Parts: sequence; structure tokens; C-alpha cells
Amino acid sequence: MVEMMDNLPDDELTERINRGEQQAFVVLVRRYERSLAALIGRRLGASGRVDAVEDLLQETFVQAWRGLASQSPRNVRGWLYQVARNRCSDFLRSSARRELAVDDESLAVMVNRIGATDARRRRVAAEVVEAFDAVPARERQALESFYLDGFSIAEIAARHRCAPGTIKRRLSHGRDWVRAELGIAPTRRKSAMSEDSQAEVARFPAARPVIVVDRLPRKAMPIDLRELTWWFVVPELHDQVRWAEYQPIQGGSTWRLTETTSMRAVRPAVLHDRRCVEVEVDETREAVDGVLIPTPTDRHTKVWGRLTDTEVEWLAVERLAGDGTRKLDTFLDDGFELDWGACPRHVEVGDWLMQEPNGGLKRQPDSPVVFADGVFAVQVGGRTITCTRVVEMEKEATELDVVIVAYVDGGGRTILFRRYDGDRRIPHDGSPPRGDLLPRADRLVIDGMTFVHSYDYLAAEACGVPSGR
Repeated sequence: MVEMMDNLPDDELTERINRGEQQAFVVLVRRYERSLAALIGRRLGASGRVDAVEDLLQETFVQAWRGLASQSPRNVRGWLYQVARNRCSDFLRSSARRELAVDDESLAVMVNRIGATDARRRRVAAEVVEAFDAVPARERQALESFYLDGFSIAEIAARHRCAPGTIKRRLSHGRDWVRAELGIAPTRRKSAMSEDSQAEVARFPAARPVIVVDRLPRKAMPIDLRELTWWFVVPELHDQVRWAEYQPIQGGSTWRLTETTSMRAVRPAVLHDRRCVEVEVDETREAVDGVLIPTPTDRHTKVWGRLTDTEVEWLAVERLAGDGTRKLDTFLDDGFELDWGACPRHVEVGDWLMQEPNGGLKRQPDSPVVFADGVFAVQVGGRTITCTRVVEMEKEATELDVVIVAYVDGGGRTILFRRYDGDRRIPHDGSPPRGDLLPRADRLVIDGMTFVHSYDYLAAEACGVPSGR
């Protein structure tokens, strides 16, 4: 019975504990006893005898059983850690009262200013290490390897088979998580002149760079796609991205910049009891004549999302209307799942699209909605990036639907995604088919249906402008 519960999430285990199911509590104990014991050991420091750690661990679980029988904390892991910290604080206070005799050497350290400073530093260091427990797995591994194990950034990168820049980002994001856990405001550079200068040189090109995509003789590898679906940003604290939208004009022979978007995950949040991250959005529209779909008057200002072990979830979207009215849509609202919803993190790899003799593509009947099907060299202007191609297409797609073709780099970040509109996806009542409106745009023919290349979205890296990642 216990084994059947091993894969249940914490909140479901808590509900079962509320109903008095002791087996669910056994699973929770198994899940957290090692990390809680480590936390208690670090908290006690020199006082951390094995028997004391075991006693406090037992007291923690006794208090947890009583507490969880009557309440359902939003973050079970964080709640358990706080129970353990409280038990440690009680133990240390009682120990301090009992320790009346102090030897000369200890007394000298206690009254010496440097010694007192060192003691405070040790306490602060212990609290910082405890805060590592709240950091996402990748960032936590980087922090522990760098600060606790003493490895260099180059050594960590080699161990994890990724670029040193990736490790630097993980360390930076991890430090921000730790600051948030400790209630410390993140430090920000204040240099309006440099920011303005960067904004001046960081403009996306008004005309879309030439893009060439060539298939490589390699098999695609599994992808952990952690971004909010096709919005480039990962819902983790302080992730930051910039991207541009290009639309075709003159029948598809020319592509012009129509919008740039900057996004930054600024703070942890709780939305309808779900822990998530708030992301600020800054959209800038460009006036371009000849686009098929006029620029909307609404602007996105904030979004909220989160990562689970298996999915990337949109939880809410805030828009600002042209008249100044703000509108917030959440996952509890009707229709939210259709427009936003969730996407699987782990993209399946396979030969889901097969080339036909007529040049079209045949989709395998058992293909998932989102899948990876090959490795490509993506050249944007003078830059070439090796990417895995990811395709999103409805199971029962028609020419009224949309097909997304994205190119994702080795770090799981989208470099380029292209939107292909079904030939009968008409932008205005009475308009001709999309193919007639864009006679010189590329076509994608799948299962005999025609989809017309209607939008390109490029990450800042692809265009050689700063992204903030």
C-alpha cells in the first residue's frame, strides 16, 4: 500500500493524512527524513550529536503528524523545514541555559570581537546553506558545487556537460532564490546612462535577418522544455529574456519587425494556493504598413507560471486595455486552458513526420501533440546555432488550425519558432485564403493540408542583441 503512494504529490499525501491515513505519513517521512536530518545537523553545528539529531528529527515528525492531521500547508516541504528549524531553536535555547560552565578558551572567543564576528558569520552561513533547500534542483547543485565543494565554474561545467555561461546563470539565479528565501532584497545596478545606452544599441533589426535552416545527420536528444509555451521565459526567479515578432508584408517577400517583448521573472507568488513566479512583461509595438492582422490595442503587462516535475503551467495573464482597464485571467476562468493551459516539459523524440514523394509530410497517427523530430543548423544572419526541431500540432488538425515549428538549443532554450497558419485560417471576414494573401510565403504541407508561414519569433541571442539571460 505504501509503495503505491510513493509517486503521489505532497498535497495529495497531505489530504490523505487529514483523513487519518497513516500510510501516507509513512511516505512523507521516507521522502524528507534525510534532508530534514541534514538540516538539523547543520543547524545544531557543534551541538549536533547523533542522538540529538535523531531526537529532534523524531520530534519534528511527531509535531508534523499532529499538524498535518488538522491543516494543509501550501508548501509541505517548506512547512516541514520550518517545524524542524523551530525544534532546533528550542533545543539550542535550552542548551544555552544548561551550559553554565565555560572554559577559558571558549570565554576568550566569546568576548573577542573577531571571535564574535566569526560566530555570527558561522550562523549566517548555516542559514544560507539551509536556504539552498528552497532552490530549484539545477541551481542548487551549482551552488553546492561552487560554495560547499569548492569546484570552479569550469569544473562544474565539465561535470554537468554544459557551457560555463550556463553555470554562471544558474549560480546567479540560485543566489537570487537564496536572497528571496532569506528575505533579502536583490541588489540592482543603478546606471540610467548605461541602461539607456544598452537599450539604444540593443534594438532588433527592423528587417528580419536572413534565416537558413538545414537538417543535420544526427538524432534528436530528449528535451526538457522549461519555458512558458512559446514565450521564451522560464518561470524561475529572475530569468530574463527578450524576443521579437516579425510578420510578412508584400505577399510574404519581406519580413518586418512588428513587436519586441522583454520579460523578467521578478518575484515568487502564490495564486489560488499554487506557488508560482510573477513575470513582468514589456511590449513595444512597431508601426508597419501592409501586415495582415492589425496590432491589438491590449498589451500584456504580467504573467504568472510555474514548473512542475512534468509540466510548464500558465496560471494567470494580466492585460492592459487601450482605455487603461486592467484585466486578469487565471486558470480558474472559463476558456483559460484553451488559450494558455499547460505543456509537457519532456518532449518526446521520434520520426513523427515522414517525407512523401510529392515533397509533403506525413504525420504518424500515434504522434503526440508536441514532439521533437530532428537536429538542424539554424543560421540567422551571420550566426549559426545547432538546434533540435520541436513541432506542435493538434491531433485532429485542420486547415483552420495553427502549426508551430520551433528550434531549441542545447540548453533547452528556444532560439526561433515559426507559426504556420492553416490556409483557411482567415484573419478577416470575407478575406481570401491565407495562401492567396501570402503567395510568396513558404508552405508546410502535412497530410495533404496546407499551412502558410505567417509569423517568425526570434530570441535576442539569434539576432546578436543582449537578452538579459
